[in-house]
Amino acid sequence: MTDPAPRPSRPHGMLRILAVVFTVAAVGSLVLVALDLAIGRPASGDVFIAFLNSVAAVMLWRWRSENERA
Repeated sequence: MTDPAPRPSRPHGMLRILAVVFTVAAVGSLVLVALDLAIGRPASGDVFIAFLNSVAAVMLWRWRSENERA
């Protein structure tokens, strides 16, 4: 049996773009949380979205840095 051809990895530029997009989304969500708290609306939904965006941004930045080292 022959070994399959190696699959090309994702370009580092795409990971950087995604990381920046999710970072901006996380910051925007935090601004919405602050606005919700300032006007007295419940902020639980915006906090949840901010948390998810932050987790995605951190994972993408770490994944990108690990791929650059390799």
